[in-house]
Amino acid sequence: MIKGFIDFREGKIPFVIENYRMELFTDDDLLKDFSKEYNFKRNYILHGRCFGRGTQGQKATFLVEQSMGSNCYLRCYIINRVAVEGGYDTIGLQSLFLDDIFRYKYKYLDMVREGINLALEPKAVYTIPFEMNNRHYELKYCIGHDNRLGLLEDFDKKGELLLPLQTDGIQECYNISVVLYRLAMFMMSKAEVPFRQITLYKNGRKIGWFYCPLVSEKVVSGADVFFDELDIMKYIPKILNNIAIDSGNKITKSIPLGHLESFDTMFSPQRFLEQVMAFEYLFDKLEHKKANDRNVHLKDELKDMFDEFPQVLSKSNLSSDEVSKKIKKMRHQITHGHTYYYDFKNDSEIKYLIILLDKLIRNMSLRWAGFSKAEIEAYPILIL
Repeated sequence: MIKGFIDFREGKIPFVIENYRMELFTDDDLLKDFSKEYNFKRNYILHGRCFGRGTQGQKATFLVEQSMGSNCYLRCYIINRVAVEGGYDTIGLQSLFLDDIFRYKYKYLDMVREGINLALEPKAVYTIPFEMNNRHYELKYCIGHDNRLGLLEDFDKKGELLLPLQTDGIQECYNISVVLYRLAMFMMSKAEVPFRQITLYKNGRKIGWFYCPLVSEKVVSGADVFFDELDIMKYIPKILNNIAIDSGNKITKSIPLGHLESFDTMFSPQRFLEQVMAFEYLFDKLEHKKANDRNVHLKDELKDMFDEFPQVLSKSNLSSDEVSKKIKKMRHQITHGHTYYYDFKNDSEIKYLIILLDKLIRNMSLRWAGFSKAEIEAYPILIL
């Protein structure tokens, strides 16, 4: 629980934050005025201070997703270090999942064997340019520690992604976090890939921390072996640039990710329907004329794509026509109420269809991101 106050007009309104819900409370009319001004308002910024130990307080900025009365539901917030004022120029993101993807362990061993002192200063291993919201960014994946910080250094840090910012606004920080989270989602084929920590810097010094629901202390990953032979500079730039086309909630041009699994939804009817939606979205991008032809139905679209990527069914006893019919039939049974599933995950045929759809959507996504057939076939597959 976080405590503090927000600045409003000429006064201050106390608050407590728990699970990104800010509850305001005061006995005077200031809260009534606040509620009148901000009730049901969306996407606005508040400023104030948070208090931990001591009485000085830390400067804080809050991005509110929506307000209802005295409750503000936060999209994210920033807390500055004590006695630090002014803006920030760089955001640093730590993620065990992105460490796996960027081959942290392999690069660390290679650099140590080359005699590079990683305790002296961080070394940029990869530099990847990309475009987001009509702005040019340069992502650097760094390994190592800054000896100037002494005991202020983060000893739990492995790799860190550093991006110079174009503004010092909280919305920009949130957009960057969302895009890099989606990059980890796509690469890991998982919906839950939280960051370990997000730090804000100015002139190389830590000045604050960024918090949002994408950050969690309970992070476990161990998929580094899947990326042993991944050519980072061949695959990551195209994928990142495609994902960064859409940094908000509405996806219109970038690859879809809503179908990706979580622990609870791996084999569920809802996820199956999300897969079908993702497939239809990508088919429209890759075969727009066919997608708008009323004589071309889901079964025909599926067959076209399974034939386009034959490696998806290379180990299957079913033909593209048979698999397409089964997927269409399953979609029809669910959406038209012919079947209501309580135990979807125990049907082996359904599980098999979901796995095949995962592989097909992944290949279609890579094609939409601009990869050739040969590059798609060489891409490491995490889907078992």
